[in-house]
Amino acid sequence: MPKRLPRARTLKGDPKLVYYDAGTTVGSEPAIVLSHSSLARSEDWENIFPRLATRYRVVAYDARGHGKSARASDYTLRSFADDALRVLHEVVKAPAVLIGHSLGALSALVSAAEAPELVRGAVLEDPALGYARAWDPSRYGTLREAVASADPVTIAKATAKQPLPSPGPRGERTYGELRGFYASERVLTYFRDVDPAFIDARVSGDDPTAAIIADAIARVRAPVLVLAGEPRLGGALDDASEWRLKKLADVTIKRFPGSGHLIHGFRPEQFIENLEPFLRKIREGEAAPA
Repeated sequence: MPKRLPRARTLKGDPKLVYYDAGTTVGSEPAIVLSHSSLARSEDWENIFPRLATRYRVVAYDARGHGKSARASDYTLRSFADDALRVLHEVVKAPAVLIGHSLGALSALVSAAEAPELVRGAVLEDPALGYARAWDPSRYGTLREAVASADPVTIAKATAKQPLPSPGPRGERTYGELRGFYASERVLTYFRDVDPAFIDARVSGDDPTAAIIADAIARVRAPVLVLAGEPRLGGALDDASEWRLKKLADVTIKRFPGSGHLIHGFRPEQFIENLEPFLRKIREGEAAPA
């Protein structure tokens, strides 16, 4: 079973953000900031957070409208990136490596472009470059109404029937079919605290993200590691998106055969194994003489 996160803390502001901070920085090691995906919360990193915290200072935070953080009037990528920058400037206050999944990966990418003095590197797990595309209301409508009802039984039923963003390790198609890390009993604790207005915003698809993402790709100079699933299994990084990311100044792209969108949840050991060489590269690159 994954270990629990440390005690929650609160970053005041608009909106209020809840975060988790543990571990210590050893020598020149960077701090690490974890940003979760849409409809998730910081607990989605519970199989990664404690492993990293044995060596690094690790900060995970709940995005606006998710988990224990406050709801907001704006759910554009711009607003999520601004919150990531707030965490960097007001919580971490030191150079960090950003690790983000899907929407969290986009926030990390934009932050790396806009705060280069605080970002030593970025790890993008299956970044959803097509974030502006509207969600299918038939796929998310029942979940949205269940969350809005705030009825535990209704939310549990909707969660069990919710389609997975990519097939499970045994071909499972819904959260109700899964066991282990993403069993519906766990995921409903993610969904129940999501602001229904966030789902509305994603269904509307009215988010001008293309220019923000293109600008970030052009400006990021820190090393970037992309960990991606297979598009045929639901991975968000298709060939066109991979080509776009190859324009980054310093990028390594690693595909996970047999995986879809949920990499760190299903394959935490392999996820960590790919992180360590990247973090070593950052240490050694900064220590090398100019």
